[in-house]
Amino acid sequence: MPYTIEHRVLPEYLEVHIEATIVPGKEAQEAIERWFKIAELCKIEKRNLILAFMDLQGQHTTDSKFKLVDTASTLGWLPNYKLSMVVKNEKQQHHLSFTETAMNTLGFEMKIFKNKRDAKKWLFTE
Repeated sequence: MPYTIEHRVLPEYLEVHIEATIVPGKEAQEAIERWFKIAELCKIEKRNLILAFMDLQGQHTTDSKFKLVDTASTLGWLPNYKLSMVVKNEKQQHHLSFTETAMNTLGFEMKIFKNKRDAKKWLFTE
């Protein structure tokens, strides 16, 4: 498994740090595993606000992005979860924009940022 997930439980939200190397042929499976673990953490810690710091090496295929979004609700990702994601650079932001758009279209709240300040501000807006 070429990824790590670390988390901190804060009074109002869950902070998650994800580092991953995308392995061709396993993109969808590993992305689904990562987000299943985060959904479980939300349930265990009773948090619906998530501030995630994502550092991806490599690229997901379009097919793997569809599979991840298509299985979001079956992974335990609930419509009341609000995901604010901070990425390292513009390239990662662009790479994840399809997932952001698809998740929002399906009724989930997700937004991608390049800095923590903006991500946290959005996370706490109604």
